[in-house]
Amino acid sequence: MAVTTDKPQHACIECGHWSLKDTDRSMARLGFARCLKKKLPGHTTSADASACERFAAADAGAVQTRKEWIAKQEGRRT
Repeated sequence: MAVTTDKPQHACIECGHWSLKDTDRSMARLGFARCLKKKLPGHTTSADASACERFAAADAGAVQTRKEWIAKQEGRRT
């Protein structure tokens, strides 16, 4: 039997705690950012990682800006 949940699935990039600004630039360029809810300042999560139970939706404009910035960085790596 499949388990279902009423909660929509979110990614870390959509969370207000996921912070590119507080992340080492080399990690941010790879699509990782610091979670402000993690105790270790060097702990980063992928933009695509499933959001945790502490998820707090970020402003839609901020999410779009993040996605565009990461896409631009990916274009530089090819």
